[in-house]
Amino acid sequence: MRPYRQRPLAVALVVALTISACGSAEPTGADIGIGLATVPTEPPPSTSAAPRSTTTTEAVASTTTVAADPYRTLVATARPEITQLEAFDAPDGERLPLPFTVPNPHQFGGPLTLMVTEGEHGDEWLKVQIPLRPNGSEGWIRASGYATSETRVHADVVLSEQRVVVYDGDEVIAESTAVIGAEESPTPLGTFYVAARRRNPETEPWLGPWALVLSGYSEAFETFSGGLPVIAIHGTNRPDDVGEATTNGCIRVPNDVINFLAEHVPLGAPVTVLT
Repeated sequence: MRPYRQRPLAVALVVALTISACGSAEPTGADIGIGLATVPTEPPPSTSAAPRSTTTTEAVASTTTVAADPYRTLVATARPEITQLEAFDAPDGERLPLPFTVPNPHQFGGPLTLMVTEGEHGDEWLKVQIPLRPNGSEGWIRASGYATSETRVHADVVLSEQRVVVYDGDEVIAESTAVIGAEESPTPLGTFYVAARRRNPETEPWLGPWALVLSGYSEAFETFSGGLPVIAIHGTNRPDDVGEATTNGCIRVPNDVINFLAEHVPLGAPVTVLT
């Protein structure tokens, strides 16, 4: 087993776990999830407030061409007046029927955060990944209800190597081996994003001090520990298991690693799980 290694300016990192309803006692199995309880879908409250107006200016011709940053991710953070996610199938399109309410703030704390997959600052509509099944689901949101920001932080989880690498742009800032999903409950493949940051209670030491909740779900379970099997990053009280494939789909990392991630990996940062 290769221990995680520290690099200048950072600690090691790792990703992904199943978060299903938080249990009150330590399980006897190989892994534990923090469950996400569902809330019945309710239509968003009507409002008479007009969408925020935006000021447009005529573009100035320029002979300088600036290449797009391939590592830049646009992030949409719900404003306080947004009480729950409302997504559409196209700009000015039909409202998507959601299987349950996605509230703001997030059920695990912090504002509802979405990774933008199409659109820019100042656009009226943004296409975003939404934290619903099937993994990778997308929809359009009204940008007036969200503040936009950017991050260059992103992570790759390479399952065949049980390895997680975190980057700031093209610079590696952290790298670690990890515990990944077992053969019968694999960590799902795909690109997700950090949707919430949960401070775990001391009564759940098997989860470590933090969990970074991702936007995806286990594809091996319909439910887990009484809730939805949400994938996340979390710590562990079994650091000797790092390098194994024994979880129910999560990725566990040493507690000093998850402490680093909780401080340095922002909400909205993409996490790609590869074979």
